[in-house]
Amino acid sequence: MDPAVLMEAIVEEVNCPICMTFLREPVSISCGHTFCHSCLSGLWKLPGESQNLSYTCPLCRAPVKPRKLRPNWQLASVVDKVRLLGFCMEMGLKTDVCDLHKEQLTMFCKEDDMVTCEACKQSPEHEAHSVVPIKEVAGEYKWKLQQTLEHLRKEQEEAWKLEVSEKEQAAIWKTQMERRKQSIRWEFEKYRQLLKEKELPCQQAEEEAAAAQASLEQEKGETANKLELRREAIIRQSQVLWSMIVELEERSQRPVRWMLQERVLDPAAARANLLGAEDRLPCARTKRDPEDICSGCAPRSRHSLLPPCRFQGQKKCALWSHPAEPA
Repeated sequence: MDPAVLMEAIVEEVNCPICMTFLREPVSISCGHTFCHSCLSGLWKLPGESQNLSYTCPLCRAPVKPRKLRPNWQLASVVDKVRLLGFCMEMGLKTDVCDLHKEQLTMFCKEDDMVTCEACKQSPEHEAHSVVPIKEVAGEYKWKLQQTLEHLRKEQEEAWKLEVSEKEQAAIWKTQMERRKQSIRWEFEKYRQLLKEKELPCQQAEEEAAAAQASLEQEKGETANKLELRREAIIRQSQVLWSMIVELEERSQRPVRWMLQERVLDPAAARANLLGAEDRLPCARTKRDPEDICSGCAPRSRHSLLPPCRFQGQKKCALWSHPAEPA
C-alpha cells in the first residue's frame, strides 16, 4: 500500500467522529466508540440530545450512561505518535542544508520570510534584507502562535456556548409558537360562540380565524428556516475554529525551523481568517427575549436573519480526569 494512503487511513482512525480532527482527551463509552471529551460533553448539553437524561451514542445511538465515560489513555498516546509521524512524513524530504551552498540553514530572512544559510545572507538577493539567526525569531514566532491559539480557544468556547444558546432559544420559540396558535383558536372560538348566541352570521369570523392561522403558519415556517440557517452558520464557524486550532497546535509541536519553513497557517493568517469568518457569522451573542425570536418586534441588528414582524404596531406577539454528568 502507498505510504501516503496508509497514513491517511491511520489518521482517519484517530479522528473524532464529531469534530473530525485528531482526538483530544479521548474518552470511550459503553458501546465502544471513542470521542473527544469536550465534543461529547458539549453535544450532550444540547437540548434534544439528552431529553429526560437519556443519553445516546452520536454514532450508533446506543443508550449510554454519562458517568461511565472512560479516559482512553492508550489511544491518546497513539494520537500523539500519529501526529508526530505525520510531521516526519511531511517534512522528511526537507533538509537542514542549503541546496545552493550546502551549508547549514541557520538564518532567517524577514523580508522573504524564508530560512537561509550564512552564504545566502551575503548573496545579492538578501544583502539588503534583514537576515537574523533563527533563534532570534523563534521566540517571537512561538509567542505569536500561543497568543493566537489562546484567542482561537476562547472563540471556540464562545461558539459552543452560542450553539447551545441557539438550540435553547429555538426550543423556547417552538413552545411559544404553539401557545400563540392555541391562543388564536381560543379567541376565535369565544368570538364565534358570542356571535352564535346573538344569532349573527359567523362566516366572517371563520374566515378571519383561517387567515390568522395561515399567517401564523407562514411566519412559523419562515422563522424556523432562518433559525436553522443561523444554527448551520454557527456550526460551520465552530468547525473553522476547530481546524485552525488543530493546525496551530500541530505546528507548535514542530521544530522551529520547520515552522518557519512551512507556514501553512501562520498566526497572522489565522487571526485574519477568523475575523473574516466572524463578519460572515450572524450576530447572536446578545441576550434576547424568547418572544422576540418569533415576532421580530424588537429592534433588529444589521446581522439579523429573522423576518420582520407581521404585526408591527399592534400588540406584541404573545471526565478527562473526573468526568461529570452533562447538565
